[in-house]
Amino acid sequence: MTEAFVSLFEKAQLGDRIARDAVYRLAFHRLRVIASALLGRERRGHTLQPTALVSELFLKLHRMETRILNEDHFFRISARAMRQVLVDHARGKKPAALLPAELISQLLPANNEAGQTELSIAVKLIFEKLRSMDSTVAETVWLRSVEGFTVDEISRAQGREMWRVRADYDFGVKWMVNRLKR
Repeated sequence: MTEAFVSLFEKAQLGDRIARDAVYRLAFHRLRVIASALLGRERRGHTLQPTALVSELFLKLHRMETRILNEDHFFRISARAMRQVLVDHARGKKPAALLPAELISQLLPANNEAGQTELSIAVKLIFEKLRSMDSTVAETVWLRSVEGFTVDEISRAQGREMWRVRADYDFGVKWMVNRLKR
């Protein structure tokens, strides 16, 4: 399985969506166990959930240019990357007022072109950055926030599991909110 896994991962890094989904499915449960263990060491009331941590990990891995040698190497790199996500998350925590996730859906629609505020322009720029990083996550956020689709409707439209759609939506909105706070 190791050579096949490495081959799938390399294809996924080159943009092969089928390979990316296969790597995600093969590695998800083991990575979620690692994420749970890492989060178990964090302070009480941590806002990241294991599934969200795994989702952030996959975005981070997508940007990495590291050559994966084998399956064990992949999981070691993944654990290290998850620890870095947690460090980044802790650094990003500010006591300032939190932006509500609902703000994203109010500022994202294209129907307020005439009276665009700085905040709505920032949301659109951040959304475009999300779209360039992961078009599926961006499409999920758009369909749910702007078009008003339910998770079940998006799942059927995209041909993906409901839990995956929900995780992508949660991750996408939280990622955008975190970028807005900076």
